[in-house]
Amino acid sequence: MWVCYKIYLEAKAPIHIGYGAKLGVVDKTRYYIPAKNVWGALTNLIAKNVMINYSPKLYQEIGKEFDNNIKFSYLYPIEYKKYKRNNIVEIEVKQIFAPLYTEEGLKFGVCKGGKKISLEEFEKVFISSFISTAIDKGSKSAEEGSLHEIEFLRDKVKFGQNEELKPTVFLGYLFVKSSPLKIFDKKVEISFEKECIKINETKLSEIWIGGERNYGFGRVKIIKIHEENFKDGIIDLFNSEVKIDITKEQLIVFSKDKQIIAISHVDIKNLDAKLIKGDIEPLVGREWGEKGSGQKISQTAQICITPGSWFICDKEIIIGNFGIWQAT
Repeated sequence: MWVCYKIYLEAKAPIHIGYGAKLGVVDKTRYYIPAKNVWGALTNLIAKNVMINYSPKLYQEIGKEFDNNIKFSYLYPIEYKKYKRNNIVEIEVKQIFAPLYTEEGLKFGVCKGGKKISLEEFEKVFISSFISTAIDKGSKSAEEGSLHEIEFLRDKVKFGQNEELKPTVFLGYLFVKSSPLKIFDKKVEISFEKECIKINETKLSEIWIGGERNYGFGRVKIIKIHEENFKDGIIDLFNSEVKIDITKEQLIVFSKDKQIIAISHVDIKNLDAKLIKGDIEPLVGREWGEKGSGQKISQTAQICITPGSWFICDKEIIIGNFGIWQAT
């Protein structure tokens, strides 16, 4: 049996989730926060809070503990209304802008009954870019070949003409094997409380996500964590009619009609899908190495169905490491 938490992250700076895609001089960003980025951010925070002397091995050990005891969903930007009731932050979610392939092409919005928007509308609200270039000291002009543009998720957004500008908020899920979670022979206790993550006696309310930190990108604040209510151990993921069974040893993903929306990357290994509607991409990234964080490139690519795609499969689907769905 797993414990399920909903987590809301409020952007305090622009966010760039790079993945190697370029359009001319533009470094593209993903339009959501993958689970691996949250995994890395929390691993980093916990390691720094329990570390006495610097040790790259400690990061790896904490990462493995997370793999065994915590699973993450991807996080997606939402349309919302935020208010306080009895001094507690309440968030009314109107739509969750995960990608979704439809008969009319790529849309954003997976909540049943909620309004879906086009790719163009999504980019108009959530996406912007930052242009920079190096200066040639001799000519006092732009250095040849140095112009580049970084795409990012905005830290403030506005829905409609009459809406006020407000912080971008992302919603996701944490699935924890026990609460509080105790790791390293129970020397480290991790709990999730209202607006923070508590590590032993230290409360943490901010984490850093993604790249381009030298520009100040990536700072997000935890504004709400709460245990999700469920019936018979079944979670309706993002109110999308994709269900998660948290009563088993593994987290089982299913849908009533067997046509599942990929609200994550889905590894095609062993999938044996009868139908795939959407897109496929290889996942390659930096990993922990002997020299430290991000110093090793993954040797093999995971070929995955991209978020927003549909697929039909008779095999059991589980949430694996880094929130990637896998067939068993």
